[in-house]
Amino acid sequence: MFDFADAVKSVGEAFTSLFNYFSKSKEAQSESEVIKDKRKAERANNIAEEIFLLVDKCRYGFSDKDWDAYLDLKKDFNNKD
Repeated sequence: MFDFADAVKSVGEAFTSLFNYFSKSKEAQSESEVIKDKRKAERANNIAEEIFLLVDKCRYGFSDKDWDAYLDLKKDFNNKD
């Protein structure tokens, strides 16, 4: 005959499997978001470094005050790690 306890156990196992699937799916999604954010940060870092090189070439277009402010910002950027 029909065993009610086995049916309940099977339904419980199905929900456990479903929960595990969604947990793994969410974990993989989080990891990919971290990777995407890291790539964006690396690109932004590379762009900032290119800007610094360009500005360094234009030194005499700045006032002394602006140049000092630029050097302070560049120092902060380089010491961010």
